[in-house]
Amino acid sequence: MKSFIIIFAIALFWTGCKEQDQDINLKYSDPQLWYRNANKAGNKSFDVFYLLPTCVWDRVDTNGDTLHYADPQLFSDREAMQPSFELAEQIFGHDANFYSPYYRQLALQSWRSDSLVNARFPHAFDDVKQAFDYYMKSVNNGRPFVLAGFSQGGKCVVELLKTLSNEQCRQLVAAYVIGYKVTALDTLNYKQIKPATSEKDLGVTICYNSVASADAICPVLYPSVFCINPINWSTSTTQATLNDSVTIHINKQYNVLVLDGFNPDNYYLKSLDFLFKKGNYHLQELNFYHQNLSENVKTRFQTFSSKKSETPVGM
Repeated sequence: MKSFIIIFAIALFWTGCKEQDQDINLKYSDPQLWYRNANKAGNKSFDVFYLLPTCVWDRVDTNGDTLHYADPQLFSDREAMQPSFELAEQIFGHDANFYSPYYRQLALQSWRSDSLVNARFPHAFDDVKQAFDYYMKSVNNGRPFVLAGFSQGGKCVVELLKTLSNEQCRQLVAAYVIGYKVTALDTLNYKQIKPATSEKDLGVTICYNSVASADAICPVLYPSVFCINPINWSTSTTQATLNDSVTIHINKQYNVLVLDGFNPDNYYLKSLDFLFKKGNYHLQELNFYHQNLSENVKTRFQTFSSKKSETPVGM
């Protein structure tokens, strides 16, 4: 199965118990809170700051209480996150210094409704913001950077964009909000959140969700006002070819990618049906476009380099 199916399968069968203090303050100067040692000086000209998707399920602690967050210090949770880290590094880390923190992400059951997400996400985002602040202050050293995240990580990217200073916006090459949504309210209140419309524009946000049909849209990932086709980097309905048997176009009514040619049965997990109906390709959002995303990050880095003497697009 694909990497993200492996992640969720690991989480599904995890049976450990450990009491977890959700009020502790994680210190991101600790290298153990990063996929790789974030204190190591970057030897490339650009950075990628990446945020993980949901990798764990709710669990019960030794007191019988249900815990709704991952524990970055728990071996089982770290193990569940490992495939996601590795896949993201393969995509985004070829031409950049790759930084990705562990954080107390919401467990999978929280995504049943927007109300649960809205109630619990601030706790997870507090970790993300602390990690990003540490990265900018102690690691980035003024380098241009990409923000990227998938699923819950995509939501983290949207929220981080809202906090960027003017100087940070000037350093921002692009933001990848993969498998999540950008709302009209996001764009109305934050001028730094604006859609990518080509493969080279800078300071923009790339966003898409993939389905076999509109019937398979996940409610907590909808509606989004952004959608770009990661094959032809167009926001029009122009059809693109993924391979010999699969084509992709944007459904403008729902702002989603519609893929024709895959068998939805091959990408369906009954255990996740409460979120992803048959025909929803959420778990494959990185796998399907692996090479396209990797090449696009490189293209945007090159474009940024060629325009570094000009006024950046970030603000």
